Amino acid sequence: MRKLLAVLLACLFLILFFVSMTVNQVVDTASKPDVIAGMLDDADAYDYVYDNIVGNLIHDVVGQGIEFDSGLDESAGPTVLTFDDSDAAAVAIIELIETLIPREYVQEKLEESLNGVFPYAQGGTDEFTIDLEVQERVRSVPGAVRKVVTDLDLTERLISDLLVPQFGQFTDQVSTQALGIEFTSQELEDDARLIFEAEWLEDQLFGATDQIIPYFAGDADSFNVVVQFDDRVVIVGQILKDKLGSEDTLYNLVFAQVVDPLIQQQVEQLTSVGYGVALTEDEVVEAFEIIAPRAWVQEQGLGVIDALIDYLIGRTDVFEYTVDLSERKTTAAEHLQDLARRKLESTVVSIPPCSSPADALAATQDLVSQQIPRCIAGGQSAVSLVLDAFGDALDAQVASFVESRIPSQISYSQADLGAQVSGDFGMIEDLRTHVIKGIRFTDQDLIDAMADENNPESRADAEQTLKILADGVIITEEHITDNLEPEALQQFNDARNYAGTALSVRRLLWVLILIPLFVIALIGGRGWPGRLKWAGGVAAVCALIVYGGIAVAWPFNDAAQEYVSDYGAEVSYEFRADYPRLSAELESPELTERFERAMNSWQQGWRNQTIPWIIGGIATWIAGFVLGLGSKRGISRGLGTVYKSSSAEEKAATAFSIPEKWSDDTEEARADAQILADEPEILDGEQAPPASGDDEPEPTVVQSDGEPSDEKPESPPAEKEEQPSDNESDEKPDGSSIG
Repeated sequence: MRKLLAVLLACLFLILFFVSMTVNQVVDTASKPDVIAGMLDDADAYDYVYDNIVGNLIHDVVGQGIEFDSGLDESAGPTVLTFDDSDAAAVAIIELIETLIPREYVQEKLEESLNGVFPYAQGGTDEFTIDLEVQERVRSVPGAVRKVVTDLDLTERLISDLLVPQFGQFTDQVSTQALGIEFTSQELEDDARLIFEAEWLEDQLFGATDQIIPYFAGDADSFNVVVQFDDRVVIVGQILKDKLGSEDTLYNLVFAQVVDPLIQQQVEQLTSVGYGVALTEDEVVEAFEIIAPRAWVQEQGLGVIDALIDYLIGRTDVFEYTVDLSERKTTAAEHLQDLARRKLESTVVSIPPCSSPADALAATQDLVSQQIPRCIAGGQSAVSLVLDAFGDALDAQVASFVESRIPSQISYSQADLGAQVSGDFGMIEDLRTHVIKGIRFTDQDLIDAMADENNPESRADAEQTLKILADGVIITEEHITDNLEPEALQQFNDARNYAGTALSVRRLLWVLILIPLFVIALIGGRGWPGRLKWAGGVAAVCALIVYGGIAVAWPFNDAAQEYVSDYGAEVSYEFRADYPRLSAELESPELTERFERAMNSWQQGWRNQTIPWIIGGIATWIAGFVLGLGSKRGISRGLGTVYKSSSAEEKAATAFSIPEKWSDDTEEARADAQILADEPEILDGEQAPPASGDDEPEPTVVQSDGEPSDEKPESPPAEKEEQPSDNESDEKPDGSSIG
């Protein structure tokens, strides 16, 4: 009956044991960071994030091109950086991320964070410190930048995708509009590569990196990055001069962009020089252009470019170029006089002949009054007479017009240049400022960029942020407590205390397990050996059942499918179009498999909690078994078993008895033992008294090897005194007799 009751209690103990193991695993998950760290490690979470998530994301971004704001032209859209081999570029960028933020670093810092935050959240400590060691990561940037620039051939990409388009905008505004010098797309690309050569560009990039990184790492108090462009502008000037080798380009620059507009400002659309002859604006401008020798034109073209370059690099404070037209005016006047005579001849030839003497008389009076005759009397001779009469006067009128309307010198100024670039001379001024001062970027510029200019407090916050980065990013409990109101802080601390109290109470869980196990041992076992065997057996068997039950039942659960969102179904069409590889990864079952591996790690920890109980239970059962064997052997020795070839002292030393309350023997065995104990002790050499009544069993002789013997124990022979023989005489040792 007692054993049946013990078995029933063992069944209840099995349920209690299973619940206790489950609760203990849940509590360990919430209180021991090793559990979460082990789940992440067994799921290869860090490798999955870097290889599958980050890797596919980088491939998608690089495949479509990297958009960024160059800052060179506010009116232009974002610049797109593309790569010929997107897969190789993605691999290089992933290696850059691995160098700056290695997955081992992320794992180490996450585990350190868990080890610091968990005890704090449980009330075990009132502070924690997490040092992210950002300085070491920042110091690795220069080497990583040099490697990725080499691997990606980044300077070539910057020239093709950033500098060539920006250079094209510059030439359109300055070269084409202001100077009339046009470039083909191939010329623009070749000139951009000449101006921004790869070696110069790398020097600027690496120099800026070497200046900024020590500041972020806390090794320098400030930084000042300066990129100078004056030597680049000189190259631009030489490129423009080389373009003047084309005659069309040269004349277009000097006349269409410089001389002609200035002359047009002085000449009206139509100017009469008398005698029915008028000179148009275009005719006057053309007169200066046609008769200009190439050497003079080239001199003016080079002069304009030199003046512009000197202004851009800061050699002069004002842009202005003066063209001397004194010699050109004389030649232009002669050309215009010939043009005026041809126009006069054309006018006279078109006059109808006189039809009557009265008309001829009137025509003569017109000539006398220096007017074009109303008719011609006399044919071609009369035409020649008219031309001779008006020619000198017409030449004088043209010469006077040129002298009075066309200045001997014309100045090409900033206003004229600005008018030719759509009135936006500010763009050229900004360009000049950048060329003279260079592009400068300091720590104060960085703070200004981070802060809101309308909010003074934001500047202080920006300075504090940079100081924290330079000193090292260290996260402590103050980052939590300083952001809580007093009431919220009190509630937070109370929650921590409650958590600590709850975790301390968990020790009672073991008491709740050991008490029923002790009761089962008392009920099921008689004596300590039996109780130990019952306690150990129940503990080991229940632990084995729970261990096997978890192992068998776990594969049938669907926790991963229930608790992992179907991210593939939530991916939008736009996201799938922008990030095809990442979308395919989210739609694959890999994420669910990783979660299942993490949950398998959790169930292994849950299941392994039974292993100490299995080992302890088996050890306890063995201890009870061994103790039981010792008790039976001791009782057997107390019944009088003797061993052959053993002395009396050895028998006395080896004989012992087990206390009655420790024995598992029956009442009959105890009675027999009591009867034997009441018999008188038989000493060596004595003979046992004759038995009265039933014959008593003779003692069994046990051989030295432990087996019983059929021989009866012999009484030890009486010792005989040695008597000297008759033949012996009293002699001394030397042979003489004793007298």
